This record gives sequence, C-alpha cells and structure tokens, in this order.
Amino acid sequence: MQDRLASLPRTAIAVASAVLACFLLAIDLLPGSAATVVSNLVQFLAAGAAAVTTASHARRCAPGRLRATWLLLACSCAAWCAGQGYWAWLSARGAAPFPSLADAGFLGFAVLAMLALLLHPADGGRTSLWQRAFDAVMTSAAVGLVSWETTFGAVVAADDGHDLLARGLLLAYPVADVAMVVLVVLLMARTRGDRTALNLVGLGVLVQGIADSTFIYLSATSSYDGGPVDVGWVLAFLLIAVAGSCPVGAPHPASRPPGTAPRRVSVSLLPYMPVVAALAVVIGATFTGHPLTPGEVVVVAVVVGMLLARQYAAVRENSRLAADLAAREAELHHLAFHDSLTGLANRALFRDRLRHALQLHARDLRPVAVVFLDLDDFKVVNDTLGHGVGDELLCRVGERITGALRSGDTIARLGGDEFAVLLEDNGDALATGARIADALQAPFLLAGRSLDVRASIGVCAVEPGDPSVGVDTLLARSDAAMYRAKRGGKARVLSYDADAAGPSPSLAALPAD
Repeated sequence: MQDRLASLPRTAIAVASAVLACFLLAIDLLPGSAATVVSNLVQFLAAGAAAVTTASHARRCAPGRLRATWLLLACSCAAWCAGQGYWAWLSARGAAPFPSLADAGFLGFAVLAMLALLLHPADGGRTSLWQRAFDAVMTSAAVGLVSWETTFGAVVAADDGHDLLARGLLLAYPVADVAMVVLVVLLMARTRGDRTALNLVGLGVLVQGIADSTFIYLSATSSYDGGPVDVGWVLAFLLIAVAGSCPVGAPHPASRPPGTAPRRVSVSLLPYMPVVAALAVVIGATFTGHPLTPGEVVVVAVVVGMLLARQYAAVRENSRLAADLAAREAELHHLAFHDSLTGLANRALFRDRLRHALQLHARDLRPVAVVFLDLDDFKVVNDTLGHGVGDELLCRVGERITGALRSGDTIARLGGDEFAVLLEDNGDALATGARIADALQAPFLLAGRSLDVRASIGVCAVEPGDPSVGVDTLLARSDAAMYRAKRGGKARVLSYDADAAGPSPSLAALPAD
C-alpha cells in the first residue's frame, strides 16, 4: 500500500483537486450562461490535459504494447477534446444541434479507449481460458443489465421524435459505455504488478461511462441542463490526466530477488462487483413494482449461471494447483532423501532408517546389521575413462547390489563410491555381503570396454542381546571393518571385531571370490 501511495504524483493530484474545486465553485456561483461557458472550457482543458499527460506517459514507456496502449489513450482523449471544442464553439454561437460533428469526437474517445484497453498487456496468471470466458460473459451481462435498467431501456422506450441517425447515436453511447466498463473490469482483474496508473484510468473510464449514460438518459427525456453530468466528465479526464503523470511501472510483477519472501497471490473481486450491482438493481426494480420482463429474466439467469460456472472453474483450478503442489512436494521429498545419480537412498534417509531400526532394537530386541562397501580402485576408472563412465558404473553397481538384496533391505549411496545396506528382520550380514560380492563378479560392459569391479565390504551386526548403540557408532564400526578388509588385500568381506587391530583369526572373514 505504501509503495502505491509513493507512486502517485502529488503535484498532479494537487493541481487536479484545485481545478475540480474551482470548477464546482464556479458553476455554483456563476449565472447560467457564464456557468455553461466555464463548464465547456474546463471540460475542453481537462480532456486536453489528459491527452498531453498520457502522450508523455507513452513516450516514457519502452516500445511495445504498453506504449501503444498509452498512445491510443492519448488519441482517445484528444478526440474527445476536439469534440468538446467543437461543441463549445457551437454553444457559443447559440446553436448546439444533436447530432453534430462533436459526436464523432465523443464516440471516437470510446472506440480508441476500447482499443487501448484491449492492447494493454495483462497477466492472466494460471487462470484458465474457460474462467476468463466466464468472466467476460458474466461481466458483460451484468453491466448490460444495469445499463438497461438505468439508462439504455429508458432511451429505447423514449418517444423523443429524433430521426434514425439521432436515435442510433443515442443508443451507441450507452453501448460503448458498457463495452468500456466491461473491458476495464476484465483488464484490471487480470493485471498484476504496479497498476496505479491503470487503476486511475479505469476509474476515469468508469466515471466517463456514468456521465455519458446520464447525459443520454437526460437527453432522451429532454431534461439535460449540465450540472452533475459536466462534473462527471471533468472528473473523468482529471483522473486520466493524473494517471498519465504517474511513473511508468511494469504491468507484470518484477522477478523476485533471491532470498526474499514470495509475494502473496492476490484475488481480484472486480468481476463480482458488476454482479452485485446487477442483482441490487434487479431487487430494487422488483420491490418498486417493476417486475422483470422475460428478456431480463434470461439475462439474470445468464449472470447467475456464469457466476456458478466461474466458481466451478475456480474450484477445478484450485484442485489442479493442489495436485501440482502435492506432486512437487513428493518430488522435493524424493530429491531430499535420494541420491541424484543412482536414485538410491542417500545418507540422510539411510541414517533416518538406521536410527529407527536401532530404536526398535533397544525396545523390542530386534537385530540390526549394516553392510558397508567401497569399490576398489574406482579412481582409476575416472582417471582413465572419464567421470561419465564412472557415473554410469556407479549406477550399474547400485543395480547389481539391489538385485542381491531382499525386498525389505535398504541400500544407500553414501557418497563417492561408498554404498551401505541396512538389514533388519534377522538378515544375515555376512551372507548378504557375500551375495553382493558375487553379484559384482561379472564384468561391466561400458563405453565399449569390459570392466572388472571388486569391492571391500565390512559388516557389523547388533544382535538382540547386545547393548544398544547409536547410529554413528554402528556406521563407524562397519566402516572400520570395510577399511580392514581393504588393508587386508581388498575384495574381501570382513565382520567387525572390536578387539582386533587388523585382520586376524578373531575376524570372521569371507573372500570376495
């Protein structure tokens, strides 16, 4: 909120506020003809100021859709300014017919503003295409219903004696206003990032639409005499002029700097506001004794149906996002506890399972054993054939070790060329080590070459009657047995013996071959 307030041009706001205050004071104090002259002049100047500031804003934008948007908006304000200038000239001469060339400028504003809103870059995020379509239909139906109940219907029903061209223009104004308001709602609901200027433009277009619709209604009923309608036009272009004075901001959120918290996803309530307005108008008409026509009932049904469809699309989208999040969490969990090269369990997962197994040993006297192995002379493979072949060899070794184990045993790559196996449920550590050694006997065919691979294997078992030990202790013992096997000639399977300083008859030993 503070960032948005900081991006507002204070000088432009002060000038616009002063102009609006002086204008209100002038039309209240001056006599009718003088007030009309001042009103026409201020409307002309406000539209001209909006054209200048929006053109300046476009010049400051980088080439692309955003610059084209502001250029079109500047042209639209200039078109209205030209139409107002011609209207003021006709009024000064004492004759301001309807229709006139001034209407070309006024309607030109609507057409060019709609093009600008369509061209403005918008970030739909992960909103589905169906949900955007529901928003478009729902908003159009709701705004159209409000316009029909307040302005458009009265214009159609009025018997004003105008010719076909005049009646066509009277109907074109509210239709254009509805289209502009719908585009503003849809654009602002989908745009992220710094949208201070866009919010001011949207508010200006909304005020412009209300003023236009009020003018058309009063004209159709032959009761227009300036006043609040002129204030609406002045306020609309002052808002657009202030928007053009805003700093150029990115229409999309900038990339988040590393280490900062992610931005909260915003949920726009704008698509619901026309629906609330439409339902309020319908309820008001019903309670004042004006029952809905069949056509109006159909439009209300469309609004409600699109609202329900939008909510269903949102629920589907949320379900998909939840499924994606669950899959991502599962992937991250797998990456956190598995080796990225071989896909086997990593050191963290192995230690966690070993800790749990040792807890069961302490509580229920269940046996636990660790088989620790290190490939012999693996560095030679990396140095002579390259690390790519070495990585492939580690993957194949992991597959063969897995094939030599029971389904409930846990195999992990602890790092480099070191592997470990956790045995529970009365697994025979020495027999398992022997099976692993046998599985590595067959040569590996890699990079067109036959490679003989052997491993030094150390095992350490904690029997039901043995004292409890910790994770680090059991790993250190199995690691010590492996190194004693390596020092004893490699390609051997040795069991840990706390009293032995090296290979001796007190060690249970099985040759790997």
